[in-house]
Amino acid sequence: MGTAALHSRVWLAPRRWWAALARVLQGAGSPRTGLGSRGDGKEKHPFDRRHGVDTDGLIYADGLASGHAHDAHNAGYYATAPSLFRGAMELWRETLAGTGYGVEDYTLLDIGCGKGRVLMLATEYAFREVVGVELNPGLARVARRNLRRWMHWRWTRGRRACRNVRIVQGDALAVPLPDGPVALFYFNSFEREMAGMWLARLGEIARERTHPMDLIYVHPEFDSLVRQ
Repeated sequence: MGTAALHSRVWLAPRRWWAALARVLQGAGSPRTGLGSRGDGKEKHPFDRRHGVDTDGLIYADGLASGHAHDAHNAGYYATAPSLFRGAMELWRETLAGTGYGVEDYTLLDIGCGKGRVLMLATEYAFREVVGVELNPGLARVARRNLRRWMHWRWTRGRRACRNVRIVQGDALAVPLPDGPVALFYFNSFEREMAGMWLARLGEIARERTHPMDLIYVHPEFDSLVRQ
């Protein structure tokens, strides 16, 4: 595909996993609009209980209005399961064999990082840098608070393979990509129209780059746009 290629590495979640997720969403009741702790009497996700962070919950798009023009394209918030992220990482790392690149060469960008669970999990891997991009300022604040707790948690703070982590509060269509190899983690953070605009922007950027851009797309609802 050439040195300026945009590599699409798509990982599909097992169908049974998505059936289980659909049942969770159907039973979610009224949408949550608060960005902090649940406060609804329900048990926290095991990840949150174990690490003292707040990443779980379901927030529909109408509860994430920030005043930005792209609020209309927001697909809402639901955190990525740790097992789903780790499975995607293992499959992606297999694709690096023979490319001349390793995980340590890459910056991971989580597009629509929400409360930051993927960012925290990504520190388990030796990325050059981990960056979260989030449009909603409230979610970005929660993510920063979570990251501070995660990086200084006394039981595991010495086990982070990557300690270079930051959050950019802004529009995914405007945030500049870092130099060097980039892996973009995407889990349907926005609706089809903006997904198309974002992918078109990646295509334009790829034509000017000499390092790979790998797209790790979980549950590729808009796979046809990727292939275009």
